[in-house]
Amino acid sequence: MIYLLYGDQNVMINNRLKKIVKERLPFQDALNYITFDLDNSDIKQAIDEACYLPLGYDHKVVVIKNCNFLRKTPLKTRNKNNDSNQDLSLLIKYLKKDNNQCDLILIYQGSDINLSSDIYKIISEKGQVKQLLSIERKDWNTYIYRYFVESLKIQIDRDAIEELANRVKGDLNIFVNEANKLSLYTDHVRYEDVVKLVTRPLEDNAFSIFNYLLDKNINDALILLDDLFFDNVEPVTLISMLANQFRLLLEIIHLARNNNLNNAQIAEELKIKEVRVKILKKYLFTISINQIMDVLDNLYFLDYKIKSGQVDRFFAFKMFVINFNF
Repeated sequence: MIYLLYGDQNVMINNRLKKIVKERLPFQDALNYITFDLDNSDIKQAIDEACYLPLGYDHKVVVIKNCNFLRKTPLKTRNKNNDSNQDLSLLIKYLKKDNNQCDLILIYQGSDINLSSDIYKIISEKGQVKQLLSIERKDWNTYIYRYFVESLKIQIDRDAIEELANRVKGDLNIFVNEANKLSLYTDHVRYEDVVKLVTRPLEDNAFSIFNYLLDKNINDALILLDDLFFDNVEPVTLISMLANQFRLLLEIIHLARNNNLNNAQIAEELKIKEVRVKILKKYLFTISINQIMDVLDNLYFLDYKIKSGQVDRFFAFKMFVINFNF
């Protein structure tokens, strides 16, 4: 049998892979279960292995990971085993006449798959294609509850579920790691446990610093900054994120003042949520475009000085926050 597993969530792919292997191989070892990673292997090795008869077994499974040749647009990489160097004709030849004593499983982590490729069409006709979709936001709370109660066998409060969903941002890998960490801490997860143990996404923290600066709340900005530095967050990362926030503010002010667009039109133009526009538009008449441009210039020169080794990165960024003024 030939399988293709693809999707954005690596955890879901791995779970489905384990399920298939368990069904197909009653007993698994290094002789009947072989994996290849095309980031550092040649596809010819994998096809050769799939053609060999299983030694001492009636059946075997060969897994090929990182099948990036399936994507719609080629991946630019310096890896010597990139898509253009892989002899895909060998794979097509095998797919047309596969070894019935071997299951070949192709894995691609992504959703941008080329449905018109010969390889995809052959697998669709002769094998099984499993698209493992990401969990939709509306289903996350239910998924989290069931994972804690059914898989981890512990309780979790409703407000803890909501906060955990907000902090993992739809990333199943992060969720599983954080859920397991919480299960080691308590057998009944409450809101305060999530706040204490689960780190907020860096984007949220950068947005909080941005809001603190605009509201002239420098003390809270510095407290949050110390926490981020303690967690080894690099100042240049925060500089980039802050610059993105100020550019967004600049665009919103420009579209509102010069183009007379309403909140919904601005949100559509910038591909962001309307509530974000509403929040930032409160600065429409208190902050000038020249002020924002000055901040962006300061961030640019700060980034340059840090990367060129002219200043201590942590001290320099703290001084930027302390001296921030509109």
